[in-house]
Amino acid sequence: MSQPPTCDLVLLSWNHLEQTRPCLETLFATTRVPSRLLIVDNGSAPDVRAFLRAVKPQGAVSEVVLLQNEQNEGFPRGMNRGIQTSTAPFVCLLNNDLRFTDGWLEEMLHVAQADPSIGVVNPGSNTFGNRPAAGTSLQAHAQQMRQRHGRYTEVGMCIGFCMLIPRGVLERVGGLTEEVERAFFEDEDFCMRAQQAGYLCVVAEGAYVHHAEHQSVKDVPEREALFSRNKRWCEEKWGRRLRIVWPHFEPVVPGSAELRRYLERLVRWARRRTYAYVYCPMPKRLDAEALFRSVGLVPHSDVIWRAVPSACPRWSAAGQILLRRKKPFDIITAPDARWQRGMEQWRWWHRAAVIAADHEDQLADTWKQKSRSPSSS
Repeated sequence: MSQPPTCDLVLLSWNHLEQTRPCLETLFATTRVPSRLLIVDNGSAPDVRAFLRAVKPQGAVSEVVLLQNEQNEGFPRGMNRGIQTSTAPFVCLLNNDLRFTDGWLEEMLHVAQADPSIGVVNPGSNTFGNRPAAGTSLQAHAQQMRQRHGRYTEVGMCIGFCMLIPRGVLERVGGLTEEVERAFFEDEDFCMRAQQAGYLCVVAEGAYVHHAEHQSVKDVPEREALFSRNKRWCEEKWGRRLRIVWPHFEPVVPGSAELRRYLERLVRWARRRTYAYVYCPMPKRLDAEALFRSVGLVPHSDVIWRAVPSACPRWSAAGQILLRRKKPFDIITAPDARWQRGMEQWRWWHRAAVIAADHEDQLADTWKQKSRSPSSS
């Protein structure tokens, strides 16, 4: 008798059998956790439907259920049908253009259970820029990633290509919004609702899933217009994500209470739809992750460290900030009055608000105003 499923795998299909076939092959070959596979087909062509009807359980996947839609219901509605059918303690939402590697699900489940505040989990992936070196296979790369067993990084949002969610989170937050049109930004909205309820979004660094990316929507002629409309809907609901500069001119001391307070403040802002750019001298042979871990904190991917020389950090930071033209900053915090005056003189160039770093109320008011204003980029 098979074990009850620990996880229901909800895979959304719409044509593109050239992607679905290897996706299922690698899924069955690498899944070791007792699971049930719920395939939601969004009105695919007859040959794809016939293929999906013939899919049989293999290995740890003890049951395959095909949920057939007669037409394309879109990503969120299709996924919600699978979520509503699921009964397992965990649900993992899957695109049909993925390639799985050994240990992917075990590691994601391990991270999901590491802290009760973790509400949504992504695996490591090329989607986040994590790609195998030239000549290295996906499985070999995944084996290297497994050395990071148990480690995870907090992110501003998880991406819906492969998203593990505990049932308790779904019961509290609900499924994917169906207010968006067909696809795009339903994952961001879900993550915002999860974070609003007190949960964290993280990436399990020891798991690896390759994503072919955008295969299911590449043939949609109005894709760009659809993306723009749904982005506008999301920003009207949640505000747009801002980029804020936090210079720190004194060298940080790994493991110090001061560093912990500084990083805790940055993480609080990163959880408010903010990319926090730090310009600071870096200790030798240490990176941002090591600094977080030196004070017992989980790294946050939206706290982005830019090293500046310790000999002239003030003007090196100013130069780097002024040279940035792509995706300009919205707010620049100033550690001291002299540097603030200098950056205000250059406001005609960088166009960001300049605010004293210790003026938290002014910073919060400016953030709220800018978050609700149209992007100038």
